[in-house]
Amino acid sequence: MKAWLQQTLAAAGLACAFFISAAMAPAAQAQDLSALTPQQIQQIQKLPRAQQEAIARQFGVNLNDIEAMMNASGKSAAPSDKQDKATETGAAKVVDTRPLNELSPGELAERLAEDDNELQPFGYNLFQGGEPSTFAPLANAPVPSNYILGIGDSLRIHLYGKESGSIEAPIDNEGHVVIENLGPISVLGLRYDEAKELIRNTVRERMGGQEAAVSIGELRSMQIFVVGEAYKPGAYTVSSLTTISQALFVSGGVSDIASLRNVQLKREGKTVVTFDLYKLLTEGDASNDLRLQAGDVVFIPTRGEMVSVAGEVLRPAIYELLPDETLVDALNFAGGLLPTAYRQSIQVQRIRDGARRVQTIDMSKDKLTTPLQGGDAVKVFPVAEETVDSVMLVGAAVRPGVYQWHERLRIKDLLPTVDGAVLPVTDLTYGIVVRSSADRRTIKVLQFDVARAIHGDADENLALQPRDQVVLFSRYESAQAEENQLSAWLKSESDRAREERERVLEVYRKQYLQKLITDDLGFDQLLERTTPERSEELDSQLTSLFAINEHGEQKAEDYYAKFSRHNLLQPILYQLRNQYSATGTLPLVYVDGEVRYPGIYPLIDGANAKQAIVAAGGLKESAYLARAEITRTQLQGGEAEASYVPFNLAQVLQNEVTVPVQGRDRLQILPIPQWQNTLQVRLEGEVRFPGTYTIRRGETLQGLLDRAGGLTEYAFVEGAIFTRADLRDAERKRLDELAQQLRREIASNVITDSGAQVAYAEMNQLLRDLTNIDAVGRLVIDLRNVIGRNQRTTDLQLKDGDRLFVPTVQNTVSIIGEVQLASSYQYETGVTLEEYIKRAGGMRQKADDERIYIVKANGSVVVPERRSWFSSGSTNQIEPGDTIVVPMDTQYMNNIEMWTTATQIMYQVGVALAALSGL
Repeated sequence: MKAWLQQTLAAAGLACAFFISAAMAPAAQAQDLSALTPQQIQQIQKLPRAQQEAIARQFGVNLNDIEAMMNASGKSAAPSDKQDKATETGAAKVVDTRPLNELSPGELAERLAEDDNELQPFGYNLFQGGEPSTFAPLANAPVPSNYILGIGDSLRIHLYGKESGSIEAPIDNEGHVVIENLGPISVLGLRYDEAKELIRNTVRERMGGQEAAVSIGELRSMQIFVVGEAYKPGAYTVSSLTTISQALFVSGGVSDIASLRNVQLKREGKTVVTFDLYKLLTEGDASNDLRLQAGDVVFIPTRGEMVSVAGEVLRPAIYELLPDETLVDALNFAGGLLPTAYRQSIQVQRIRDGARRVQTIDMSKDKLTTPLQGGDAVKVFPVAEETVDSVMLVGAAVRPGVYQWHERLRIKDLLPTVDGAVLPVTDLTYGIVVRSSADRRTIKVLQFDVARAIHGDADENLALQPRDQVVLFSRYESAQAEENQLSAWLKSESDRAREERERVLEVYRKQYLQKLITDDLGFDQLLERTTPERSEELDSQLTSLFAINEHGEQKAEDYYAKFSRHNLLQPILYQLRNQYSATGTLPLVYVDGEVRYPGIYPLIDGANAKQAIVAAGGLKESAYLARAEITRTQLQGGEAEASYVPFNLAQVLQNEVTVPVQGRDRLQILPIPQWQNTLQVRLEGEVRFPGTYTIRRGETLQGLLDRAGGLTEYAFVEGAIFTRADLRDAERKRLDELAQQLRREIASNVITDSGAQVAYAEMNQLLRDLTNIDAVGRLVIDLRNVIGRNQRTTDLQLKDGDRLFVPTVQNTVSIIGEVQLASSYQYETGVTLEEYIKRAGGMRQKADDERIYIVKANGSVVVPERRSWFSSGSTNQIEPGDTIVVPMDTQYMNNIEMWTTATQIMYQVGVALAALSGL
């Protein structure tokens, strides 16, 4: 009575609170119902209908809206009830059941990590999302023949023969069914098949000429109890055909700590049967899933001992074990071992005597009858990834991978033919076999000629051993420094970076063509490939090879350097560096000089100089064959001493002499004396035969112009522009240094407030503009003196990348800077500097008339003498193609600033005089 009174007062108080809060707000203004807590919604649900309608009117909403919130609250409360129940009963954690699309990125990552790493108890997902319900009697349910009839069941009897009819005969409270003209028949307690036989015989005997067909009309309902660790324990009205498992679903499933191995059916205080859900889930055995009777109790106890099974099993999970079950039972529940399971080492972790201990079980020797106890963790490890009795083919092969090893296996077995086994880019002169020692602590490298091995040469067709790695390389190599530089340029979009990018692509094109000449093709084949169509195709291939995507990165991998020495040898060299001996030697040799790919290479057994040269890609055409040398470092008395071993390279290549190579040796291949690569110089403009010319070192500009046929009659010699690549680089470096110096000075002025009037951001932008100025690299020359036959002392020696541009005759004079109208004017003989400035409208107020200078057509700068500006002697200073520059006066002050400054000075002087006069 007291509890009821408290509940009534609480409901009334909540209603009063709603009325007061609603009265304080305008009646027409709809209130936000989302602010109501689930407890408040439940209190509203308990109020009478009239009060619920009044609250809805006061809130300006329909009662249907509140009822919808009540229903939503009731549905959402169920999972929380289950979670609260799990928390109260000691479950491990509350599971976040929100959909994935409602989680934050961090919560989503945590959820996925939990799903991937945490084992879940087996079988509980069968009841996820279950809601309590009632099984209503079904008229068309299949009824087994051993079904026991009871009060409430209904039989449908069809009579046929002399007369036909249908009778709906329910079993009354005394257990009888009544058939017209036949009387009551007692069927209570009979099996369904017994009742059918009884009725058919009775009709046949007592109603001559009549037959009967009997079926179930309706099934009776009954009340059962589901208690213990059920999701919603309580009494439920169910169909008379309900079994134990169906009763679990009726009650919404089980809690997180329920036992799935010991579900008990109790009848009249006694346990009728124990139902093991694991047998149903793993074996499909439902023999103990008995039908319930009215008043039966389904009792779900708490779970027993739990063990986890993880690793290489079919169904990793946490399982409940009965007291007499062992390791083999746990593995059977997990679906058995996977083919990848390592059966010789199954780990069982167990807490014993306050410490975590480990037991290792060998399935091939030990019996799996090892008993388990609660808290045990069974871990089945996978077999090793490395294959045994196999060899590996790596690199520039058509079918790289792992191959079976057998006795008499040789390289030719892996590479039967050139066409079908190796790629078109494969270096057929150099391949290695990496062989590890028995303890796998060290490796050694064997070298072979790929082409000769494929053709069956006994010396090169090496016999292979288990775990050998056969490595094939590409004939093409990309320098790492160039790749890093290219990667940096690809990310820049400035004009200078684009020019540099084009230059790098051109370098790669030239290198590719050179490789075609020196590796595969002669000049005749090259000419065939460099027709306009082939050139366009080659350019397209190279462009796609170094294609730039929208992020400014390389889109395609460099196919020709994918299997380069640089890429494939790095892990091998790293391991060899850790194998130095007590004598200080390393199984490495450095090859430098005139070889294709200078660098560090593995030292093979019995290595010689020729093999080291082959490993480095062979000689360049500039290699000096008469002499080469090895620099050898040896330890003598604990100190390193260097010695030099010269040899004749031609004799080594012809196998006349064998020069052994040791660890740490440095093999130096010398260049041919006076060997220089050809230089390229470009002539443009008014040259009789312009174009790019290949010259030898020491050739001069006069000699090249003679080869090009000299200048045309329209050449403007005084305006020739000569640029040089190294001057451009030096100019760019000076600009960068200047910008860096100015940046430090500006920052210092800002810190010391001496430059506070200047915005640092604006100055920094100006400095960035300065660094983006393209360097020209112009060299001022007097081309007329260079081409003069009697002026050989002024001739210019050419360098690679030089460029000469000879413009067409110009007859103009340009004026720029602080003039009224900067423009160009036709050159007239005798017109003075002052007259050209007057033609431009005269100088502006900010012009610095004392610093006017002239940029001559050849790039030189002339500062006229002041005495000759307005005299007749100044006429010869202005020539065709000249540019007059009138700079700005940096010390200029306008009239307002000047008079303001003067006024302040006069005021200060007056104050000082007044002070002196008062003394």
